[in-house]
Amino acid sequence: MEQLIVVFTEKRNIGLTAIPYIATLNNNEPITLHEHATMLHVEESSDKFSSQEKEIISLLSKISDQALRKKFSPQQNLKDFIDHLPQHRFYNTLIKDHIDKILYQAIVLLSKGTTKAYFKNEGYSHLYTSDILKIPNCAAQPVFTFDLTSEGLIYTLKVKQCGNDENIKEFSLLNREVEFICHQSAAIKIQNDIWYFDGIDSNKFKPFITKSTITVPLRQIEPYMEGFVRNMVRNFDVTAKGFEIITTKEEPVPHLTIEKDLKHFPVIALHFRYSNRTFLADRQSGIFVDLKNDDGRFTFTKLERDFDYEQRYVNELTKLELLKSGEALFKPADAHCNDDSSEVLSLITNWFIKNRKRLDELNFSFDSGYEGREIFVGKVSLTIDTNEDNDWFEIKARVQIGEYLISFYKFRKNLLENNPEYILPNGQLFMIPVEWFTRFSELFNYAKSDKEVIRLPRAHFQILEQVKHGVSNLENAPQQPLVIGETELPKGIEAKLRPYQIEGYAWLNFLRENGFGGILADDMGLGKTLQTITMIQKVYQNEERNPEEAEHEEVNKQLDDSSSHKVPQQLSMFDPPPNPVFNKSGLSASLIVMPTSLVHNWQNEFNKFAPSLKIYNYTGTNRLRSKEIGKIFRHYHIVLTSYGVLRNDVEMLKLYRFNYFILDESQYVKNPTSKVYEAVKEIEASHRLTLTGTPIENSLVDLWAQMNLVNKGLLGSLAFFKRHFIQPITKQNNEEKEIKLQRLIQPFLLRRTKEKVAKDLPPVMEQVLYCDMTPEQERFYEKEKSGIRNSIYKVFEQKTPDQSAIMALQALTRLRQIANHPVMVDDTYQGSSGKFEQIIDNLESIVAEGHNVLVFSSFVKDLELLEKELVSRKLRYAKLTGATREREKVINEFNTKASIFLISLKAGGVGLNLTKADYVFMLNPWWNPAAEAQAINRAHRIGQTRNVFVYRFLSSGTIEEKIARLQEKKMQLADMFVNNNNPLTDLSKEEIMELFS
Repeated sequence: MEQLIVVFTEKRNIGLTAIPYIATLNNNEPITLHEHATMLHVEESSDKFSSQEKEIISLLSKISDQALRKKFSPQQNLKDFIDHLPQHRFYNTLIKDHIDKILYQAIVLLSKGTTKAYFKNEGYSHLYTSDILKIPNCAAQPVFTFDLTSEGLIYTLKVKQCGNDENIKEFSLLNREVEFICHQSAAIKIQNDIWYFDGIDSNKFKPFITKSTITVPLRQIEPYMEGFVRNMVRNFDVTAKGFEIITTKEEPVPHLTIEKDLKHFPVIALHFRYSNRTFLADRQSGIFVDLKNDDGRFTFTKLERDFDYEQRYVNELTKLELLKSGEALFKPADAHCNDDSSEVLSLITNWFIKNRKRLDELNFSFDSGYEGREIFVGKVSLTIDTNEDNDWFEIKARVQIGEYLISFYKFRKNLLENNPEYILPNGQLFMIPVEWFTRFSELFNYAKSDKEVIRLPRAHFQILEQVKHGVSNLENAPQQPLVIGETELPKGIEAKLRPYQIEGYAWLNFLRENGFGGILADDMGLGKTLQTITMIQKVYQNEERNPEEAEHEEVNKQLDDSSSHKVPQQLSMFDPPPNPVFNKSGLSASLIVMPTSLVHNWQNEFNKFAPSLKIYNYTGTNRLRSKEIGKIFRHYHIVLTSYGVLRNDVEMLKLYRFNYFILDESQYVKNPTSKVYEAVKEIEASHRLTLTGTPIENSLVDLWAQMNLVNKGLLGSLAFFKRHFIQPITKQNNEEKEIKLQRLIQPFLLRRTKEKVAKDLPPVMEQVLYCDMTPEQERFYEKEKSGIRNSIYKVFEQKTPDQSAIMALQALTRLRQIANHPVMVDDTYQGSSGKFEQIIDNLESIVAEGHNVLVFSSFVKDLELLEKELVSRKLRYAKLTGATREREKVINEFNTKASIFLISLKAGGVGLNLTKADYVFMLNPWWNPAAEAQAINRAHRIGQTRNVFVYRFLSSGTIEEKIARLQEKKMQLADMFVNNNNPLTDLSKEEIMELFS
């Protein structure tokens, strides 16, 4: 039966080696050696070998001829390597030592298992079962006997077989045939027995093969005792005569130091002190021997370390949140591999301070020196007192470090520069705790400070919470949405707010009551305007003024009274006469700034939802421009104006301190270097608010610009914001900075998307957006309307009613086109269109918010104008008109790539399923409810999982608005438009002429 055996034998030019063979043992016959066992055999037939056999094959493969060549002479072929091996430059050093080491490991491995080993003598051609080697399962022990006499030191060496049996005999090597199998760690062969030893080389045995004793002359005794004898006493059993060996055991004292590891990082090193000897807490030195020479009287004190006792202290350190960084080295559990050296040292120092009491209880001693510097590891206490002072939090903080009481302001530079090393007056190094950097660094980024008091703007109340309580409960806390309970709506608000709108209203009140500015950033269509109007109604609802508002109003009043200017009876031909008691609240007026196209909508919304508030439309060329404009403003609650007017009239507007200053579509002022931004900054107001659906359009600078307007300094200077947030977040993907920025802005920015508030919305929300015509568009429209009106009069006199209706319809269509954009009827028109601009602005906002929109128009040319503008602004779109041949391709393009779908009302009113869209724009519907419903149903149909917002755009002061009013008066008109191709046929001459008035 084949089995694995190991054969020790001599090889040419190599010497003694060991080879694993696959062999067959035959009774009284030579052993049949089939082939060398290699790792290839193990790979091919793994189940045929035991784990010990696999280990033996793997080990001995390291000293095969090929393995030796690859390791020591890879460029040489095998034959040349073996032939010239004795002349190899590494032969007597590396190569022989390598073989010696592997043979010793093989002997130890064979002693623990069942694999048989044989010795094949040089010159013998066969191997027999009688050549088997006997290897005990443990190391033999050398037994030294030293006798110090007046003539010298006489000593002998015997071998003690392994085991704990007292009857185990010792034997001498004298006159025995001893063969040395291994030398670095001795292994000897006597006949068929192999004895291996631990920790002693073969040279110690060789003299005793021919001698029974060795004598050391008197003159050499002292160095011999200091060297050889001490090592033997430490490592082996020694019998001594003429000198004394004392073996002691004692409880060590644990000792901690701060040292560097192999990577030059600071670590805590654990030592143990035994009498006058200190050991590093590893297991490399288990016994220490001290020698005392008292006038030739030698005493060896043999100290054995108590590893079990030492382990108890290792366990105690791990209980104190230390992790092993090596056998005797430790680091605080919160130290990470990417921390720098100074941060780890700070963590170590903080660990010492934190655990000082427990270390004393455990009887630890420690040395706080590190790289020639003494590190403070005493008691540290931090005292923080805070109070409010108008717009500031005042913080007084002191640190008691040992005997020194230090103002916390002294650490400002270290915290900002992330430098934990602070030198105390006595020269000791105080390592600022790492926790301080996360707890206080943000404080000094935004606070003003002197030697005693640190002043933090009230808007940074979250930073104050970190300062007072630390960041352990704040740093990883998820951002919670603002939750505010039910709030009673103000009297006079004529609207029913949805739950999320009530929440937004309450949030706006929270900001006002605490003197903060804010950004209301809800998705388009969620009612930012209504929430704001509700809050403003609350402000002017017989509300008492706070002291600051009263003070500012008194200043405004004094300025007014110092002038002889009287409030005019009529501000313009478009405004009603001002009533000197319109604003009864005693508060100054509030200024709302917006794109020109939205002024009319805001006025309509105020009239609809808060009719008791008095509005002054400060736009147009007929607006009153005077440095005493405040005398007029104080008679109104609200002043509406545009960004352009604000920029042009800022020198006058900045003289009046408004109650509220509100910016709608505040992304218009996202560029902090623009003139309009500079103008906005100059306006004085008690409260500031911005409204936008896209607080960030291009970069985080957009956010900084808008937040800086409502809460100046909240995010620091622009340079600081770029360095501290933009670069780490955008270039380094720094999540910690993202969390900090979110935490800073979270109380002052409220954003709800449609998806978040879907349960509070009806399936379809419809809104009419009134668009003011541009001045050039208005002139064009009025000129055309005047000409058409004169023509229609003549038509009614000369034509039949049906013919008159047809002519009126044609004229009506022409005015509708001009109301959309004059270029639709006159290619030479160079001006713009108020409706067109507002449509484009809304499209950009919706796409920026991540939504999709269907844009319906009765006029293909209208869509073509939009298409041209979308291309210039690089907004992706699809278009469907009656001329489209591949409808499915266009629809697929919208569903997969585009966010905007331009559709002519006739081509796309039916037969389409476009549930990707959640917004619908009706640019110029033909007032046919059925046609409108069909268009809306392209998005709002089975498969739609989101709420749908519908916007109808009407040009103010045009025929579009008049038809809408006529619809309100005559509900039956809706049926006409459903059933008749020309709805004007059923109108009287007076009703038709009213449309063109």
